[in-house]
Amino acid sequence: MVNIFVLIKQVPGTHNLEIDKKNGALIREGIETMINPDDLYALELGLKLKERYGGNTTALTMGPSQAEFALRECLAMGVDEAIHVCDQIFAYSDTLQTTLVLKEVFDKIKNYDLIITGSQTSDSSTGQVPYQLSEALDIPLITDIFSIELKNGFVQCQRNFGHESQNIQVELPIILRVRKHFNKPRPLSLLGIKKAFEKGIKKFDFNSLNCPDSIDGCNKSPTRVVKTEKISLQRKNEIIKGTITEKIQKIIEIIQEHGIEKIWVGGAHE
Repeated sequence: MVNIFVLIKQVPGTHNLEIDKKNGALIREGIETMINPDDLYALELGLKLKERYGGNTTALTMGPSQAEFALRECLAMGVDEAIHVCDQIFAYSDTLQTTLVLKEVFDKIKNYDLIITGSQTSDSSTGQVPYQLSEALDIPLITDIFSIELKNGFVQCQRNFGHESQNIQVELPIILRVRKHFNKPRPLSLLGIKKAFEKGIKKFDFNSLNCPDSIDGCNKSPTRVVKTEKISLQRKNEIIKGTITEKIQKIIEIIQEHGIEKIWVGGAHE
């Protein structure tokens, strides 16, 4: 039986981002949240592998108490179990401290074959945790896959790496980092939602793990947020009037003004 764990994160809705002006961090209390969009592709892969090869799927998140709702959504999608790592001492952890906590979680679980993650989170976009967790657990990480098979305790997969297509075979356990649009996440069903609220969620806190004393997200994370700000991208519209010839000439002038024109000479361009 294959034991599959999918790492997810609850993030603020992309249209609902607010920043704490004192510490530069995102405000997460009392705002609309959702499962990180990239993590849905990781969830779908975990569910498809379970359907094909059997086994057990577990969604795991580290976050505040309200992150339980994201785990309920995972259960509604069809995962078998959910684990919530939650403690105030973990608040504001950077990717390194998050990785160290997750290492302790998996050291406690022991029996894991596949750990699947998305490519990055919408609230920080670092994409560092899969790489760091691979080092912390001393297991391989495979990225950018486009096909995968499990056979006799091994993973066989194909991945794109730059201009290369690679065939890889590696023994379990491993971490897989799934890119956006790798598959199509399934919708929730009413029956799935009903079952999701009938299941329990396993909890881990600081005292239930063997975390080192250096774990303290608020005070000991080596990363410091200097400044966070919203960037609003706006396009300037310009209506060009006149005859076709006049419009073409005006467009050429605009292109030249911004230095993006190309001069074509004998089929080549400069």
